[in-house]
Amino acid sequence: MGLEGLNQLYRQVILDAAVDQRYRGQLLNPTAVQLAHNPNCGDVLELQIKVSDRHITAIAFQGQGCTISQASASILADLALHQSLESMQTRISQFQKMITGKESVEIDQLGDASVFSKISQFPTRVKCAGLVWDALEQMLKNNQFD
Repeated sequence: MGLEGLNQLYRQVILDAAVDQRYRGQLLNPTAVQLAHNPNCGDVLELQIKVSDRHITAIAFQGQGCTISQASASILADLALHQSLESMQTRISQFQKMITGKESVEIDQLGDASVFSKISQFPTRVKCAGLVWDALEQMLKNNQFD
């Protein structure tokens, strides 16, 4: 597959994820809730998780934003479901390094989230892609999950 074909594939993954409804909505009795806002473009997301035995057993988000922030939220939710909190902290760090251009990440480490690997070339979009990941990171730092 040529470079243009790969770019088209990446665009399609982002568009499909942005309209994916599986994780949109609210959880009943979430363990933790985190609001995230990107004042640069107006993205606002609320991330909710349920945790049991230090694993994410349910995840949902709601809010409005650009295609990139919505796609990133959907991809994060899919990746995080049933993962340990420790595993997600590692993945958050990898994702943040990847989108800022500080580190390349193997595709299998981040799954579909690797579609954002070139976003560092567009500095104004880095915050959009990272918004929900930053929210999950804050959630993991601010809450005691026993």
